[in-house]
Amino acid sequence: MIKLFASDLDGTLLDRHRRVSPKDRAAIETASREGCEICFASGRMFTELNTVMNEFEARFHSISQNGATVHTKERALLASSSFKPELAAQLLQVSREFHLESFVHSSDDSFYLEERTERTLPYEARIMTVGTVCGDLEAALRHKELVSSKFSHFGGIERLRLLQAELTRRFQGHVNVFISDKDCLDVMPLNVSKGAGLSVLTEHLGVRPDEVACIGDSYNDLSMFSFTPHSFAMEGAPDEVKKEARYVVSSVAEAIDLIFSSNQSARG
Repeated sequence: MIKLFASDLDGTLLDRHRRVSPKDRAAIETASREGCEICFASGRMFTELNTVMNEFEARFHSISQNGATVHTKERALLASSSFKPELAAQLLQVSREFHLESFVHSSDDSFYLEERTERTLPYEARIMTVGTVCGDLEAALRHKELVSSKFSHFGGIERLRLLQAELTRRFQGHVNVFISDKDCLDVMPLNVSKGAGLSVLTEHLGVRPDEVACIGDSYNDLSMFSFTPHSFAMEGAPDEVKKEARYVVSSVAEAIDLIFSSNQSARG
């Protein structure tokens, strides 16, 4: 019996215009009315998730910044994670060698960049809140003026993969590094992930992993797929992501339809 449904946002519930389709909206609202707990799980910040949730009648749980923060539907904070100051400064220092557009996300649900340019503007436009320019992010991180919970680096996929390999080599056992979009690399504290966030939330709700279903389309969703046997990948996801999911679907609504069918069978 599925009691909790966790959905990724970008590329899953949200289209490229950051809109929810009427069909997916109706499916989410029906599932909520039927008593299924809903959770939005995203690399986006909590304030951004709230922007999406405000379009719905009901309130939902949230896992934001790839698990760095976990909130209940009453907006109570269940978990918060961040980098140690020296490690955060070192991570930023290494990333500069690859000449990417880098954003630092903080535990206070803000994001920072060292300089606003024509190159950063298209990436900033994809974030649902306004960033802050900080001339020396490395010093701010090292001196605890800024507490970082996530780094996002934007640029060409080949350069991102080179940075991914370098960060993994230098900081193995201290960070979690993955491609989260076709042009984005996310860097998280070790053991922070959407799957870990689900573990925190399900413990709070008293829900077992086999009572959870999840859907996503990218590498940062794989930790959710490994958390529960009821995993759905979007058909447009990379092949490496799809092969880790139990089902491949075309929409959130299709996944919810399958969940309802499973629940009805469980009821007999």
